[in-house]
Amino acid sequence: MNKKLNLLQVYRGVAAVLVVLTHGNIILSREMHQGDLLQIFHFGWIGVDFFFVLSGFIIFYIHQSDIGKANKFKSFIFKRFIRVYPLYWSILSIKILASLFNTNKDNIYQRSADEIIKAVLLLPQNHSILESSFIGVSWTLSYEVFFYCIFALLILKNTRISQSIIFAWIIGIFLNLLNLLPIDESFLLRFIFNERNLEFVLGCLAAYTISKYQFKFATSLIYASLFLLVVSVINTKYKEFDVSGIPPSLAYGIPFTLLIIGSVYLELSKTVNIPQILIYIGNASYSIYLTHGFFLGNISKVFTKFTDKVNILYLFPNPNIYYNVNAFLIVILAVVMGCVIHSYLEKPLITNLRKKVFTQIS
Repeated sequence: MNKKLNLLQVYRGVAAVLVVLTHGNIILSREMHQGDLLQIFHFGWIGVDFFFVLSGFIIFYIHQSDIGKANKFKSFIFKRFIRVYPLYWSILSIKILASLFNTNKDNIYQRSADEIIKAVLLLPQNHSILESSFIGVSWTLSYEVFFYCIFALLILKNTRISQSIIFAWIIGIFLNLLNLLPIDESFLLRFIFNERNLEFVLGCLAAYTISKYQFKFATSLIYASLFLLVVSVINTKYKEFDVSGIPPSLAYGIPFTLLIIGSVYLELSKTVNIPQILIYIGNASYSIYLTHGFFLGNISKVFTKFTDKVNILYLFPNPNIYYNVNAFLIVILAVVMGCVIHSYLEKPLITNLRKKVFTQIS
């Protein structure tokens, strides 16, 4: 990528914060039993849809010239591995250590070796197992890793056979989207042909469009995508994960694709001044994404104990006001702690690993 696309980094940060807000609504409602202001962000799970589309875009945009070049395979694999696994394993290790003090029935030590291995390697696994005993959002990383493997196949061998496999995969996704693929009884097939995988394909399509065509109306495309996103949000009901029956891979995947195309065209055509703090949050988005559940849960427990001990509620005419203020403070603290993890763990970890690994393979 010749020019750093800061707008996409800002969007990455916004997507991460949206996920924090929607999980904040779920976790804080459970831990604090009050406060409803975060329900406004019940649609925040769409941040995952953006991450998938963006991943498809980034991988294709950066590595399209590597397709069919087997000598680039090792470098691609190492780059993707370093980007995903070291931080994930670090956070997972902390979660495992923390579980030593957890007497919950879903403690990690009650899990089978098969379930633990799948969690460590980010192999497909039931969401409920990951949420209760490991890192809840890691199910999305399984899709990321799967997409990297698909793209790695194109880099290793861009033959008719590999192209046919990928084409059949995309057709299978569409058939499954239309409920025309009889795979309900197979967890693995439902994972392989899950509609979310379509968002990676849409991201690749966005990158291909930008690399092949010119578009002068970038701002109009951004406005159109934002309009479509607002329409989808308005039609997303509380506690539902579709848009009035329309799959999120279409209702959100398509607008996010248009948003990325328009934003990249805009930044390639002129300089867009963006506050550094927004870019920083975007850079820290992976750390925020991986750690926010841990921080939301534990910080809320501290706030609850403080409230019970000090009996501060009598100062507020409406307890909901207190709980809503607390909720936003906890969300902010979770984001800040994610940024701390990024600065003092993720950045040094990845920088050092890149130096060591690429010195060896170059």
